[in-house]
Amino acid sequence: MGFAGRESWQVSHGTSRAVTTALFLRDTLALSVDTVPELPGLDPGVPVVVPAGVDRAAAAEEWLGWWADVLDHARAGSPPDDSPDVPDDPSGTSLRVRPALRAAVLALRPAAADHHRRTAASPQTLPIGEVVRGVEHRLGRHVRPFRLVITEVPVRGPVWERTTAAHVIASRHFLGDPALSAPALRAAVEALA
Repeated sequence: MGFAGRESWQVSHGTSRAVTTALFLRDTLALSVDTVPELPGLDPGVPVVVPAGVDRAAAAEEWLGWWADVLDHARAGSPPDDSPDVPDDPSGTSLRVRPALRAAVLALRPAAADHHRRTAASPQTLPIGEVVRGVEHRLGRHVRPFRLVITEVPVRGPVWERTTAAHVIASRHFLGDPALSAPALRAAVEALA
């Protein structure tokens, strides 16, 4: 959102192929890894498949570092999935230094892309403008310029996890319930305002 003559706020909201791919690999390979933030399994769930040539133990060791790269990419605010050096690009920097995950991404890329296509429906409509106006009314002033990125993930149940002050990972289930999403969005905006 922009206003002539002054800086303003911006909220971006959408899915990330790299995030979905990372979660798809976690679930498909049944990796014993703890996501930070903690995220339940994919919805819809996926069968466990370990392609020939994929080392699950090595992939699990590399996964958390890769997850950090994936989240950094998502925090950038919906960068194009085909931009250079996307974390799920087998020729990119992130997977070049993680050979076990690179092999897994190469083996499972078509299935991961299919899962992302099936789960990446239009993002939920959020009352962002209404929430910002409500916060401004409560504060008695315009909000300070801020940027908030909401990454929608296809996982089971309600999830709203702030990874930083300006980045949230949220499930479709959570965002689709205004009784949950509006207060959470208001708290995030108030923290940044």
